[in-house]
Amino acid sequence: MILIADSGSSKTDWLLLKDNQPSGTIETPGINPYFRNTDEIVQKLSPCFPEETKSQVTDIYFYGAGCIKNASDITVIQALKSIFPLAKVEVEDDMLGAARALLGKQAGIACIIGTGSNSCKYDGEKITDKVPTLGFILGDEGGGAYLGRIFLNNYFKRAIPPDLTSIIDEELKLEMPKVLAAVYREEYPNRYLAGFSKFITKNIGHPYFKELVKSGFEAFITNNVERYENYRELPVNFVGSIAFHYKNILLEVADERKINTGKILHKPIDGLMEYHLSK
Repeated sequence: MILIADSGSSKTDWLLLKDNQPSGTIETPGINPYFRNTDEIVQKLSPCFPEETKSQVTDIYFYGAGCIKNASDITVIQALKSIFPLAKVEVEDDMLGAARALLGKQAGIACIIGTGSNSCKYDGEKITDKVPTLGFILGDEGGGAYLGRIFLNNYFKRAIPPDLTSIIDEELKLEMPKVLAAVYREEYPNRYLAGFSKFITKNIGHPYFKELVKSGFEAFITNNVERYENYRELPVNFVGSIAFHYKNILLEVADERKINTGKILHKPIDGLMEYHLSK
């Protein structure tokens, strides 16, 4: 049995392959070694898998946010080996997973726009250049947490159009002390901020929200795509919930910037299955 996992900031998608055929999928919370130690990861994951599966998995390919080679990836490797004692474990960062899912063995630029955002230049085998993401406080342009942060800033600083303010007050009932506590005191503020993307999606027909998303994508293209040499000569591919749900706006921005757009996927897991089966 083979397990393939794609872990973002919010959740992890697991695909089980048996005899090179899909045998089941599981969704668990996101596993970021920046925020969880080995024991905590084991406690979170172990109950999610049947004992029979734990004893039969032979290979695990795990792609995760925060997994740095020969550093934080060791935390995840130790946790997975504890849960799946017979498995050979390979852990890579989520950016390489996105590149393999989007491009396979082709060269191009791969981008993630989900809760956070990231990008890399890929030669068909390995990442050759990577603009640092810097996380949701300093970077993550266009991602869900970025959009949520700008939205809340505009709301409390009275920069929201009046016709939209009443809708926000009625549906979200935002209170500054609670918002500040969620952002500055509670776990996973990036997930909290990204949670407002549901409200944004619901009201994307309003010009304010369309412009919010468009400006986020423009910032992403400027800071995370146009920094690569010869970026206009390569296919630029995207994966992630924000890229997928606001695909039309993303394509509009890409067209205006003369970007050669390739795939736009919701999740990388299917592309990762094709990549590993091809090997």
